[in-house]
Amino acid sequence: MNTTKISNIQVFWITFSMESAITLFLTQSLVIQMTKQDAWISFLIGGVIACGITLLSRALSLMYPEQTLGEFSEKILGRWLGKIIVIPFFIVWIITSGTLLRQFSDFFQMILFDRTPSSVLMLLMMVIVVSLVWAGGIEAIGRCSQMMGPLILVIVVVVTFLSFNNYEFEQILPIFSESGVRTIMRGSLAPASVLGDTVFLLMVTKFMKNPRQGTKFAVWGVAAVSIISSIMTLTALSIFGSALAAKMLIPTFELMRFVSLMEFIQNIEIFSSVLWFFSVFIKLSLYLFITCYGMSQWLGLKRWTNSIWLIAPAVYLIAWKSPQAVLYDSQIQLYLGVRYVMPFELIGIPFLLWIVGTVRKRRKGG
Repeated sequence: MNTTKISNIQVFWITFSMESAITLFLTQSLVIQMTKQDAWISFLIGGVIACGITLLSRALSLMYPEQTLGEFSEKILGRWLGKIIVIPFFIVWIITSGTLLRQFSDFFQMILFDRTPSSVLMLLMMVIVVSLVWAGGIEAIGRCSQMMGPLILVIVVVVTFLSFNNYEFEQILPIFSESGVRTIMRGSLAPASVLGDTVFLLMVTKFMKNPRQGTKFAVWGVAAVSIISSIMTLTALSIFGSALAAKMLIPTFELMRFVSLMEFIQNIEIFSSVLWFFSVFIKLSLYLFITCYGMSQWLGLKRWTNSIWLIAPAVYLIAWKSPQAVLYDSQIQLYLGVRYVMPFELIGIPFLLWIVGTVRKRRKGG
């Protein structure tokens, strides 16, 4: 199997790229509805929770840095139980990829290609994703994120800078009084479930040149996205106010439509489609790679690329059968993420494996 290595900075940009736009586009409106002008605080708290989840995945992956989830789960729990416990990961990665692919096509239909069938947009994206993963694997994903990540960062910084003259800071006041700590904490769970989706480290650490430093860069990537999401939310609240922003499907997109500089720079909402495309492309590519690689190990296939022709059609079929409604899909996805995926897949199973693995290593060492 492929043993290509990726650098520390590529791990950072993979994490940053796949989470940045998706966190804002799928959670921002919902968080504002819940916590109003304190939504920016919820994103910071969600980032802290997500960093904790990432540190858990980091600790588990560093116990067996030369193995993937499928390999060390069997070593920790035994062959059959180890095989069974990784099945939920495959299911979540495939379903998440399918719903994300549908959300990708719905967004582009809404802003650019209203006469293009969703099936065509989804097919085009899957062709690009499959081509990248089949030809280059994790190395190609790392190189793409290294180019796309800085562009995402530049767009966010430019939009924030151009929006500054429209700030009305009284829109974010008073702090805490209307929402309260409990509501703010509850609002932080949605971004935490998206930002904390870093269990991919359990599959990717094997391919890092320096696993200890590389996984640390993943934590920094999560922290960076959390801070940027908070700043973008604060910007949207300062300009639109919580009442208006809560009614928007994607406040960040509306923010880009609102930006102007002396009537010279206007209508830069096209950059929102760039952010969305880059973020979805990296996440779909990464999920396809780790699912195919893990499934090949699970089935005992010699070439991991053979499973692409099974997983990719499954992702497309799920996307094709999903309802055509961006907001509906995102709300359902976030509900499932907060109630089931985060407690079990992101925290529960990795924590169980870490505890059992630690005990076994100590007994073996003793």
